[in-house]
Amino acid sequence: FIIDLAKYIPKNQNSKHLTVRPWKGDAPLSHFVPPVQAALSLSSSTKASSASGRTSEVFPAFVPRMRTFCQYVPVMSSKARPKKLTAFAISAGQRDGQFHFSDKSASYKELQQGDAGEMHFLIKQEAKGDLRKDARVQDLNNVINRLLAVALRGRRQRQRLNLRTFSVVCLSEDCGIIEWVPNTDSMRNIVSNSYNPQAAPHSLRRRGKRIANFSDHILRQNFEKCQNMYMKNGNLLDAATMFEENCLKQYPPVLYWYFVQKFLDPFSWFEARKNFALSAAAWSAVGHVIGLGDRHSENILMDVKNGECVHVDFDCIFDKGLNLPRPEVIPFRLTANMVDAMGPTGSNGTYRGGLTVAIRTLRKNRDTLLSVLEPFIKDPVIDWKRQRAQQQNRNNNDTPAESV
Repeated sequence: FIIDLAKYIPKNQNSKHLTVRPWKGDAPLSHFVPPVQAALSLSSSTKASSASGRTSEVFPAFVPRMRTFCQYVPVMSSKARPKKLTAFAISAGQRDGQFHFSDKSASYKELQQGDAGEMHFLIKQEAKGDLRKDARVQDLNNVINRLLAVALRGRRQRQRLNLRTFSVVCLSEDCGIIEWVPNTDSMRNIVSNSYNPQAAPHSLRRRGKRIANFSDHILRQNFEKCQNMYMKNGNLLDAATMFEENCLKQYPPVLYWYFVQKFLDPFSWFEARKNFALSAAAWSAVGHVIGLGDRHSENILMDVKNGECVHVDFDCIFDKGLNLPRPEVIPFRLTANMVDAMGPTGSNGTYRGGLTVAIRTLRKNRDTLLSVLEPFIKDPVIDWKRQRAQQQNRNNNDTPAESV
């Protein structure tokens, strides 16, 4: 059911939703543990009771179970056309057979009385990537979170310097279920919807949608000039100066104002800004260590409730970005808008402190991290040399316009 849904390509390329048949598996969905991070992680109480010899549930009992899938499935507009699947949740211990609906067809379309809520999943088929990378990176992130919790024990930022993780369940080499991260929006959309109220009403510098507009040929031309100055001429200083003049001054950052307008009281604004800086620092450290690339504005999300950064799509790891037509030579993504959102101190305040602690913790526990990464690198199922050769072949066949 899930693999067929992931591989299904709508006949109408402009279609925004599908209608799927109800679940007809050998067992009801309520017998399955939902593929969410909370359900697949052992709690401390579960570990303690298991160590003492007492019987306990393998998975946390508080996690709801699934009653059925919604028949209406939205289709995302990105290139891979993933599907957003909704499952109606029931309380743990209940079974679908306990519910009797007057309208059976409506029970597959909307929440019913007795449902505990909804669970959302992204059903995706990778055309060129490998979802096993995403799953292994999530395993690594969970280990890093535990290391950070130990390193920062007793400090104020203990609960803040961590990585938001989510469940990735691989059903095959190219298909899988990804837990939907709630209350998030892409950095591109957030910057696009931000604006500077102090700028003139009709000023080009008032709104952020100019810099988030990928079809702006002027911005594209200016950025290509800066790239060519470095890639072809090898002059980094002139490229940075040109980028400052042609891009940053013409498209000033506006993300600072998003926090001011979204979080209205001083306490929530300060906390959201600190969460943003610390989470960005943690992701920068981890991304640098594992060689994480492809960090464009659609792969960096922000929690609109607390300002925390969330990264998705981990196919481009182990410095794979260096083999792209335009090699990614930066260690991590830290744009002018991100620095602007960190306040007057910019990257030299909370962000720098969090990044220092994160890097120190990773370096101190490098043996533990290598024990997680080494089995993945030496996995005989994944042919890294073949993937690298395919990447280079695609680069050679790309035209200049396609490679930007």
